[in-house]
Amino acid sequence: MNEKPHAPLRLLLVTDGGTIPNWLFRCITAVQECGAATVVLAPHASRREGQMLRRLLFSLYRSMDRRWFRRVPDALAPVNLKAQLPEYRSVDLRSVLTGTPVAEQIDVVLDPFSLTSEATFTDRSTYGVWSLAFGRRGDPRTGATAGFWEVIDGTSTETRLCVRSRAFEANRVLYCSVAPTDRRSVSRGLNHVYWKVSAALARNIQRLWEDPDAFINRLEAGAPVEDSDGALAAPSNVEMLRAWTCLVRRYASDKWMSTLYRKQWVLAYQRGTRDGPARGAFQTLSPPTDRYWADPFPIRVGNDWYIFHEELPFATGKGRIVVTLLDAAGKAVGPIPVLEQDYHMSYPFVFQWDGEWFMIPQTASRRIELYHCVRFPSQWNLERVLIRDVTASDPTLACLHGRWWLFANVPAYGTTWHHDELHLFHADSPLGPWAPHRNNPIKSDVRSARPAGRIFERDGQFYRPAQDCAQRYGYAVSINRILSLDAETYQEVEVDRIVPNGSPNVIGVHTFNRADDMTVIDCLVRSNKISAFLRRRRDMVRSLHL
Repeated sequence: MNEKPHAPLRLLLVTDGGTIPNWLFRCITAVQECGAATVVLAPHASRREGQMLRRLLFSLYRSMDRRWFRRVPDALAPVNLKAQLPEYRSVDLRSVLTGTPVAEQIDVVLDPFSLTSEATFTDRSTYGVWSLAFGRRGDPRTGATAGFWEVIDGTSTETRLCVRSRAFEANRVLYCSVAPTDRRSVSRGLNHVYWKVSAALARNIQRLWEDPDAFINRLEAGAPVEDSDGALAAPSNVEMLRAWTCLVRRYASDKWMSTLYRKQWVLAYQRGTRDGPARGAFQTLSPPTDRYWADPFPIRVGNDWYIFHEELPFATGKGRIVVTLLDAAGKAVGPIPVLEQDYHMSYPFVFQWDGEWFMIPQTASRRIELYHCVRFPSQWNLERVLIRDVTASDPTLACLHGRWWLFANVPAYGTTWHHDELHLFHADSPLGPWAPHRNNPIKSDVRSARPAGRIFERDGQFYRPAQDCAQRYGYAVSINRILSLDAETYQEVEVDRIVPNGSPNVIGVHTFNRADDMTVIDCLVRSNKISAFLRRRRDMVRSLHL
């Protein structure tokens, strides 16, 4: 790795006025505070709106959506450049293009919203022009208005940070993200997307500053960007009327379903499967109606299976760790409480090391904790805190290639959901110390980032179960084969999926684990509230007659 340069990178920021969105300001502040870069020039370019009358309803919707569903912190809140970045020099873009000399050497041109033409600054910056591209490949609608058609269609939001440079014939993808989409609001979904982009942009500027050669090599290996087909335009008034109809119907449907049905996570197990994902019939372990059971982790001791899992009473909204015992005949005992704190706990990752049992649960304490079992299976003491000051979802441990690896989802600042940014840490032992992977987050994809159970081996290959939360939280499990893993790189590819298509009442599955020949999953079950009420009344009447 090259030594860090003493001088920061010099950024040219293309804006459309005297303000920039909050997410972009936070990115610039972060790189300036660490010494990686500084803004030396900010030319103003004008947006090409056009045909405002034909797009009037879209403008009205965007304004109403921002007012009703604004999030805190607000990624799109305007920040005054002169007040917050007084050291930068502001010029009109036309003066730069018509030959006004620029004394500063420009290392990177930041043009997030593609306000300049393709070749405007490509030859004037050392490391090219960086801009954002939205939408699904092959669907020009989604590239015109970030996040809008994804809400209407009910699909995830794709974002790419692209670099165009004289060194490459085609633009290259520097960062790619697939984020969840809010069912009703574009503003809420974009708030999540832009905070992720803010962190990614700052991260890549810092990596360029730290090691330009490695950065160029990674950029050369990046995927080329396909040019969009045709002109991009916001939805017309007719399209907006159809979109509004869709949103109103969806809102009414959601309200009706929540009134008529209740959802509850239950456990399900299957015996006799050692290879491949779960298939066929499962036996269910259903909790009382006032709570749910989720995140099962089975282990076998003798002839019995101990299923550690989360139990969350609806009255408290706080999870704790319990264990359910299954004997060889399939008789269940429990659950028995084994671990509870003042904060929420779930995802009890249980493993054995040096002949002792340990657990790494997910907690709401902003740290990753390691517990040691002092009396199996019911007494666990805090052994140590592995990582502090981190909001980690579903921490998953694995010893691969002679080294310990810890997978966990860690959200970027300001983001709403915890489903799409996978981080990786490594150490010599489970006790640490733990070092972050150089390319964290190693994956940014709501379809297969968040861990969903233990990593398992089959035919000499390692497989990582992950949650697919694109349609809804905990919709399905993606099985990913790990292709490469070291302190510098990580690659995986999806090879199978577990989807809730066996029963109309099962609408989700988000944990997959196996111990010997037993497979255990959790299922999100939808049941009719009225039918449940009538059954309880009928049982009450029968008991009175007895």
